[in-house]
Amino acid sequence: MRNLKLTVEYLGTNYYGWQVLPDKPTVQGKLIETLKIILREDVKLIGASRTDAGVHAFGQVANFKTFSDIETERLKRALNGLLPPDIRVVEVEEVPLSFDARRSAEGKRYRYRIFNREVASPFEYKRAWFFPFPLDVERMREAARFFVGVHDFTTFSKTDRSQSVNPVREVNAVYVEKEGNVIEVTVYGRSFLRHMVRIMVATLVKVGEGKLDPDSVKLMMEAKDRKVAPFLAPPEGLYLEKVYYGDYPY
Repeated sequence: MRNLKLTVEYLGTNYYGWQVLPDKPTVQGKLIETLKIILREDVKLIGASRTDAGVHAFGQVANFKTFSDIETERLKRALNGLLPPDIRVVEVEEVPLSFDARRSAEGKRYRYRIFNREVASPFEYKRAWFFPFPLDVERMREAARFFVGVHDFTTFSKTDRSQSVNPVREVNAVYVEKEGNVIEVTVYGRSFLRHMVRIMVATLVKVGEGKLDPDSVKLMMEAKDRKVAPFLAPPEGLYLEKVYYGDYPY
């Protein structure tokens, strides 16, 4: 028995997210189908993050166990020869049997891209949130500091209370940078709730527009009420950039 780790890039535009869904194209589903063709066996593919429909990844990580003795480079070539062009496996590694892409992760880095000018760019279509109104990056940075630390993120997540999901998460850093017409929000954390980064970014945009004061983010956090932040940034601006295993900088 072997345990193989995949590092995967994908453009999520044509997929209903990472996780397998009945009768809908997903990234995990495409990988499982392709692995079955190559290995001639069913595999259980574990992903580090369940990205939503339309969300992209530079560094999604997954693993599966197999009885096959196929060489890792040969498997990478075979996968990329059969997968659709918007999914690519950039690395295949043999790892200890104890490795689990989700449970072994020590941290994650997400990046959200906002294309901020009056006219949209065809080159950023479905790859960034087109936002045509002026944004004050300094105000966004001031508000972002309230996300850092250990907090109850109920206000900033789509949490199903019936599933008893713990809403407490630790965010280690949030950076807001602008270069040209692109504003990027980079978030480091150990784990994230559903829609958490997208709601955080949408809230920062409201601050950048001048519709919220930076200090209001602290009060919204303390409210622990999703209705207090009824904002959600579109999925096309979000990228899972890296999953850390033993090299998390925080």
